[in-house]
Amino acid sequence: MKKLSTFLLAIVALNIFCINIVELQADTLFTFTRSTGKTAKLDIYTKKKASKPISRYLYGKFIEHITTNIYGGIWAQVLNNPGFEGWKYFLGWDRRNIERRYKDYVEFLKKGSKWDESKDIESLWLNRDIAPWWIAYGEGDIQYELDKNSYNSEMSQKIRVKSLKGKYGGIRQAIYLPLHREKEYEFSFYARSVGGVTVTVVIGKAGEEGKPLVERRIKVRAWRWKKYTVKLKIDEDVSKGRLLTFDIGLTGRGTVWLDQMALFPEDNVKGFDVDVVKLTRESKPSIIRWPGGNFASGYHWKDGIGPIDKRKTTMNVPWDMVEYNYVGIDEFMDFCEAVGAEPLIVVNAGDGTPEEAAQWVEYCNGGVDTKYGALRAKNGHPEPYNVTYWEIGNELYGSWQIGYTTPDVYAIRYRNFYEAMTAVDPRIKLIANGRDRLSWNGPIIQQDSDILRSLSIHTLIGGGTSKYADLTEVFKSLVAYTYYYPQLLKELGSQMAERVDKPEFAITELNVFTNTIDLPNNKNLTEAIFYSGILNASIRSGGLIGMITHSELVNSKRREVVYPNAGYYARRLYSSLSGNIPIKINVSSPMYRSSGRYSPVMDVPYIDAIAMINEKGDKIDVIITNREPDKAIKVSIALHDFNPRETVDVQLLTGKSFMSYNTWDNPDRVKLRKSFIKINTGIINYTVPAHSIVSLTFSRK
Repeated sequence: MKKLSTFLLAIVALNIFCINIVELQADTLFTFTRSTGKTAKLDIYTKKKASKPISRYLYGKFIEHITTNIYGGIWAQVLNNPGFEGWKYFLGWDRRNIERRYKDYVEFLKKGSKWDESKDIESLWLNRDIAPWWIAYGEGDIQYELDKNSYNSEMSQKIRVKSLKGKYGGIRQAIYLPLHREKEYEFSFYARSVGGVTVTVVIGKAGEEGKPLVERRIKVRAWRWKKYTVKLKIDEDVSKGRLLTFDIGLTGRGTVWLDQMALFPEDNVKGFDVDVVKLTRESKPSIIRWPGGNFASGYHWKDGIGPIDKRKTTMNVPWDMVEYNYVGIDEFMDFCEAVGAEPLIVVNAGDGTPEEAAQWVEYCNGGVDTKYGALRAKNGHPEPYNVTYWEIGNELYGSWQIGYTTPDVYAIRYRNFYEAMTAVDPRIKLIANGRDRLSWNGPIIQQDSDILRSLSIHTLIGGGTSKYADLTEVFKSLVAYTYYYPQLLKELGSQMAERVDKPEFAITELNVFTNTIDLPNNKNLTEAIFYSGILNASIRSGGLIGMITHSELVNSKRREVVYPNAGYYARRLYSSLSGNIPIKINVSSPMYRSSGRYSPVMDVPYIDAIAMINEKGDKIDVIITNREPDKAIKVSIALHDFNPRETVDVQLLTGKSFMSYNTWDNPDRVKLRKSFIKINTGIINYTVPAHSIVSLTFSRK
């Protein structure tokens, strides 16, 4: 009996050892083979699973101060150049954006017969005496000047009216308002005058002069700068996305200086667009990366703290556009709280210093007894933010980056930042500036292995693709890259494992990077299929990928209408799953021959799939992605060691084409659709539409 017991114990120990081997070896959990026909099959084994859940930080997002991501994006204030800054800030991207806005304006004027066809667009708005984004309006003897006597920053707008032929005269801006959801607004501005004047604020429909939606008059009698605030309510129904005009000026003779305006819808959430907040919160991002991106390499965080009205306007050098500094660290933390996400802060390791970064850590995490913790409290936030994750620099391997350098010099730079920042708070977790190149990562790993926790990767695929390239070939090549991705991760991980006990990477920028509307890009359904493939590869990495911050948070807002894009829905599908522990899955699928445009891999399965079980063991999520651009594929699913209920919850993301995308006036071309199917025991059959992602959630009986 004693010998038998010993034998049984040995068998049990051997079984436990074997199970642990299965759990620890991620490669054994996922296999792909070529099917002989046009259908696919999934064999899923619930008793063979990964040793731990996937990182919840795989479902993150990234936001940067570029184009309309911040201003005109998450920030709810609708006026452009509300501080009347001069033309030196508006000679790049912003000028092109002004031209686009005023093309819309001219079209409305033409419809209303208010436009002189002999004039060009620049004659409308390009006036060096009037601040960019603003134009003159009204008839009479009206003089304009950009005056250095300002409330804040460099300029204010001076308006002197000697005589009027109409009701009022001053300056105008073409705007959009979210009137489809909000009728009430708060308008504030700073002003000073000579002898007292009446300032008139009018919002009207472009091309319909004399029919204001709202009009308010404010007495300005102070010689010194003073803030004025009024409520504006628009009762009339206005079609969604209608171009409007915002006018501010005088009703008679006098001189006024204007500065630091703000026009917020009343439903804003601490200054942020309520629709952006709502959609972001519903998609459950675990972490949000900020402030860049390239912007981070020239950003100095102290520019973005203190009273908003007193913050200086600066130049966003990397993106050749204005930076108002209305959204700084305190506002970003408000946004993270509103959407339920943790922050990931990228510090300036370009032209910034370790001392500056350490002060930023103290501002975020220090007590009120510290210098910068006390400053945070003075700014209205007495409790520490306790920011855990910090990234040291952005793409400092690239000549497009402020402060770019060699890997050897960056290794020294990383150590200096690490020592300065952890001296303030040793609890923080740092991400070093890595790359998808062994040559860049090698010196950093060699020199900093004792302090290295995680390396960043930016997976931006498709740059340089000709707009004349074949669409289907580009699509199939992009999604083929996601099948190659695990091989790349293994190479990077093996290099790091030579010196670091637990190698880890963070994909802190991720999207399709063709950047051409006529190609598969980050706004159409291609992005969703691409994202799914990279995320599946990361889930299969066995913990090698600890974080993903998918780009970008806001790229679907136009005319003050917020709408989700395909990539948003793909991430929302994944973040809503209950399963978080990968289980063994064998995928048998038809394959195609890739052109090798973006990766060396050739034979690529049309069907990509992942399966995860929840920690209670009573739910399994199966996510299936069909890379076939044109044809649906029938997939047979065999669940082993799991007896499911007959009702299966389904989420499906697809569209008419992999080029399908949403617009402000047609926001549902690509949409996540929920349903359910009924099954019997045994093999489950589901036909996955072309270029689509589907999740099937099985519950145990």
